[in-house]
Amino acid sequence: MMTVGNPGALTAVRAIQMANSAVNRASERISTGLRINRASDDPAGLTVANKLKAQLASYGKVTDNLNMATAVTQMVDDSLTQIQDLLAKMRTLAVASSTGSASSTEMAANQAELDAYVDEIDSIADNAIWNSASVMNGTTTSMTFQSGINSGDSIAVSFSTMLTSSLTIDSLDISTDSSSASSAIDTIDTAIAAVSTYQSTIGAKINVISAQSNVVSSTVTNYSTAYGNIMNADMAQETVNLATAQIQRDAATAMLAQSGSMNKELVSYLLKSVA
Repeated sequence: MMTVGNPGALTAVRAIQMANSAVNRASERISTGLRINRASDDPAGLTVANKLKAQLASYGKVTDNLNMATAVTQMVDDSLTQIQDLLAKMRTLAVASSTGSASSTEMAANQAELDAYVDEIDSIADNAIWNSASVMNGTTTSMTFQSGINSGDSIAVSFSTMLTSSLTIDSLDISTDSSSASSAIDTIDTAIAAVSTYQSTIGAKINVISAQSNVVSSTVTNYSTAYGNIMNADMAQETVNLATAQIQRDAATAMLAQSGSMNKELVSYLLKSVA
């Protein structure tokens, strides 16, 4: 091995080595788009990025859970709206039959139509099914949805039975006399109030779920930005770094080659050692 005794040449060699390292680092970051390509690039930053990555994956599932909660509660809300419409029609029929001038034929027709609405309400309640769970006929009374990434972060939704037997409107008589029809009006009013109260509860729960969804969405955006800031390369800056390192390498190489006290053999050896 040759012995080099030219301090200027040694300085140039070190400068070339440092410039080559900078060129390789900038080239790698530009090629991959990542600032951190291995743990040694930024050990502390990689630790934070890995934690954010795991949390982002968990938040993705939380978003799915909240979307499911929204779908379930919205389905219940829509079903309750249909039931309310049917109850309003039933009340109209009861009012018609409670009029003293109503004939027996009219009252019988009103009864037949009311009975059809009763059957339809039960059908709505029985067919409010989510993922094999019936949520309006008493089969499934509650569901709990994970609303955050930590244990205990959850939203519970309770379901009430909306069958006509539970609303006590399954055996209404508006065909016999006006008194029975008037009594049916009161019973239907009670059912309307019960459905309205339940619908308000479901509506409030929908708002809670929506608010939580907004929080999760905002958190995901912030975490994604933070992860990107840690992991992603600044392409403009890395381009500048690459150009700067290349200029420094070329300049150091030129200085090494022009070292007046060195022979061509030694210059060739040093250049080869830093190539």
